[in-house]
Amino acid sequence: MHQIRFSDKYVSKTFKLDNGSVAKYIEKPFKGFNLLVFERDDWEYMFGIDKKVSDKVTPEILVQIANSIDF
Repeated sequence: MHQIRFSDKYVSKTFKLDNGSVAKYIEKPFKGFNLLVFERDDWEYMFGIDKKVSDKVTPEILVQIANSIDF
């Protein structure tokens, strides 16, 4: 499986998703964006949010979105 690797220094929070997998909230991996990264069924997913609105679209909201997707 191919994964994009991020240094642990960028991981600010981890969350356990409803399906048991772990999601990592990564701050500043790319200029101006934060990411929520998780794996499911041998696929890697990344939800990106512009840093400018990260106070409105929190990591917890991204986790809710990840949990709501029916794969």
